Amino acid sequence: MIPFLLVLMSVVFGGFITFLVLSWGITDAINFNFVMASGMSTVIIMLPIMLPVMIAADSIVGEKERHTIVPLLTTPLTDGELLRGKILTALIPGLLVAYGNLILAVVIVNGVVLMMAPQLLWVWPSLLSLIQAIVMPLLFSFLAVEIMVILSGRANTVYEAYQTGGVLILPAMVFGFSAFLEGTGVDWWIFMIGTIILLLLNLILYRVAVRLFNRDELITRTG
Repeated sequence: MIPFLLVLMSVVFGGFITFLVLSWGITDAINFNFVMASGMSTVIIMLPIMLPVMIAADSIVGEKERHTIVPLLTTPLTDGELLRGKILTALIPGLLVAYGNLILAVVIVNGVVLMMAPQLLWVWPSLLSLIQAIVMPLLFSFLAVEIMVILSGRANTVYEAYQTGGVLILPAMVFGFSAFLEGTGVDWWIFMIGTIILLLLNLILYRVAVRLFNRDELITRTG
């Protein structure tokens, strides 16, 4: 349902907000991109993060809750191979949906622009908005999966894991709405500093996840 809802949001919300912006008489490139960047960040940055969070929670904590993870843990795969498999299981589908959603949003928005204000065609996304939409889902998705792995031996239900992973949406808003400062130079600083912090955090959490991912403990706690 999540991919379907994202597509629906891209089509309905993207087209509707573009129609409203142009109907309000915002037809200069700077103001149009400013409003669109801040409005569409919800669709192309924050919402796609939900999918890898849900997949990771279900593929680790969910399997533990359903007692289907035990046969997997008894295979001759190493802990590192199991961990990488779980990460890719959540990461790849999430990124495919995120980037597919980005392409769809760009087509829909510029389709409405073509009909109503051709002079603004391809003004959105700006370079910053485009880079945000490519980099942020990747960094936050990887972060979400790492947190799910760390929680795998501690969370007892998928719902509990969802709640923890959902907190990731909040810091994503900081990056998504840095478009409000677009053109001031501060927007790029926020993005670059935040990206460096996320990269370091991802690196640290990955090492923590590798250390904590222990199949013997998972089997014991699964019962």
